[in-house]
Amino acid sequence: MCDKIDGLCKNTTGCEPGYLYEDYCNKTCDVGYFGNNCTENCNCLTGTCNKLTGTCSDGLQNEESSNAGAIGGGVAAVIIIGLIVVAAFIIYKRRLISTKDRYVDRTKSSDNTILGRQKVTSNENEYANVNIAATIDEEDVTFTLKDGEDLEFQIDDNVNETEYYNVNSEQDVSKYNILIEDLKEAINEKQKDEGFKKEYEMLPRGLVYAHVEGSKEENKVKNRFLATWPYDHSRVILKGNNKNDYINASYIDNYENKKSYIAAQGPKKVTLRDFWHMNWQENVGKIVMVTQLIENQKKKCEQYWPESVSEPLVVNNFKVTMTEERKYTFYVYRLLTVSLKNATNVQERKIHHFHFIQWPDHGVPDSIKLVDFYRKVKSEKCNQNGPMVVHCSAGVGRTGTFIAIDALNQHGQKVGFVNVMEYIEMMRKDRMNMVQTYEQYETVFKALLELFTVPKTSIPKNDFCQYISDQEKKTIPRNQKLYKVEFQRLETLRPLYPPSAFTEATLKENISKNSAKKILAHDRYRPYLMSYGKTRNDYINAVIIPGYADNSKFLVTQCPLEGTVVDFWTMVYDHDSKVVILLDQLNKTGQLWSGKNEVLEFEHFSILQENASNTEELQLTLHTKKKEQRKITVFTVPKLNVTSDTMLPPNIILDLLKKVKDCWEEHKGYITVVSRYVIKNV
Repeated sequence: MCDKIDGLCKNTTGCEPGYLYEDYCNKTCDVGYFGNNCTENCNCLTGTCNKLTGTCSDGLQNEESSNAGAIGGGVAAVIIIGLIVVAAFIIYKRRLISTKDRYVDRTKSSDNTILGRQKVTSNENEYANVNIAATIDEEDVTFTLKDGEDLEFQIDDNVNETEYYNVNSEQDVSKYNILIEDLKEAINEKQKDEGFKKEYEMLPRGLVYAHVEGSKEENKVKNRFLATWPYDHSRVILKGNNKNDYINASYIDNYENKKSYIAAQGPKKVTLRDFWHMNWQENVGKIVMVTQLIENQKKKCEQYWPESVSEPLVVNNFKVTMTEERKYTFYVYRLLTVSLKNATNVQERKIHHFHFIQWPDHGVPDSIKLVDFYRKVKSEKCNQNGPMVVHCSAGVGRTGTFIAIDALNQHGQKVGFVNVMEYIEMMRKDRMNMVQTYEQYETVFKALLELFTVPKTSIPKNDFCQYISDQEKKTIPRNQKLYKVEFQRLETLRPLYPPSAFTEATLKENISKNSAKKILAHDRYRPYLMSYGKTRNDYINAVIIPGYADNSKFLVTQCPLEGTVVDFWTMVYDHDSKVVILLDQLNKTGQLWSGKNEVLEFEHFSILQENASNTEELQLTLHTKKKEQRKITVFTVPKLNVTSDTMLPPNIILDLLKKVKDCWEEHKGYITVVSRYVIKNV
């Protein structure tokens, strides 16, 4: 068993039966052996035996060996109990040692660490004598903690501080192999009866191997969380300083190569120098960041790159310059130039920094956006051939999810199948709790399905016109054109929802609110009404559709019926939508306003039309009983001799989009889109 205080597997007390007595108790017995330290022979007539108990898989065992396991186990148990008592006494004595020097001296720090906008002085003593092999600064480094932020530890809601586990007996993970062509079907099956959750909970969890360095008093200040430590056997060791070689980061393998990744916690103020030390030492070319600096008013990561391209960030003997920054809808790309000065010269490297900004802590992002971000990471070429650094806040949940997607995608492309369970077990042998929730576990599957099924479809803006022109010139049957092929692919990816996903829409009191029996609002995606009157409830046939930008969302709904006009305006009010787009003519009995200077009255509010000169852009005012007023702009399409199934001409669509965009830029908030058949026109 592992030590309950520091998690170390003591050789003197023995590992779990079925494992060799080695440092980390992670090597199982060879075939034909079982028990403590794998010293017992199986003696099975045919087949193999259980490595823990010695039970033969075929149920047939030699007579003379039937009692050997029991006798050996009893003797070993007596020895182990005695040694545990001795070990407990030693640990108790060790914990009595004074910890008055537990933190680094902070009285001289201002001369040693330069952060933010402070200028680099000409004092050559600030730089250590560093050679090409990255032997970094052999003197102690001290830090100034102005706000005390780094003396406080965060608590990870998904980690139990006192949780220690031993390695589970190896299970046959090959049964979790999934052929790429069967992945969609496998996902559909696992979504039934909490299949993903049940499968995820089978994974080993908690601290499995020794983590002595991370739990040392002098290193605790470098950990962001109280109970998230790297294992001793896989931690990144900072070279060049034997006194301060610790950083909360771990090497992670993929199927093809050892140490393909470094999974790290988000840097703290006191570890900024260590973080850049590690990146330089390991010859890192790409850093993937999947956390915000602050989330839910909590510090998740210290900023370790400059604020702008004009001012570099200096951290001890490292100088970081941002030479390029490009902001996209859900991620930011930065090109960083890192220089290291020693006594004789200055060395310089370029590092690509990829920052995903729409991944909630312990949550999951939209898989399409995540895959788009992943493809951006993979598309950039770099000169360094070191491991890819991936970090979130703790360096386990989101970090593990991203690494799993990359490793499984590469391996799956080569072998034609994936085994998510197997790879997460591989990662967890090198860092605890990689992939932290079953929702993240499910996200790995969905992202892989996207990668295997949908090729990269993004087109650079400057190339778009030429791309479309090339497609139009191709002389191929219409059903083989790119647009048709891509649409058919989307159809195959469309999820199939069970009737239980539409419980509110099919309630007796809500059935009459749906204009089409087969077009219903999904329970998970519908907007809830909150200001409804005594005779109404919270249901409306509408769904929330995310926009491409984080702050843009759409309320998509049917043309109101006579009895649901009040629900429509309740939704607009409750969700503070100031822009409404009508893609179809309204129902005669479901008009949304009465006419210029005429008031449409409801129980809690009234609607007044302010203008009538421009029928394609109306101004309405919503008045509440609390004397609150809200201005709402309603855009309508020109009256054309077309049916609802006919697509509007491109020039009209573009003109409408421009008007809506200009209005939304001023007011922000939800955009409400109204159509007779929302699944076609919207």
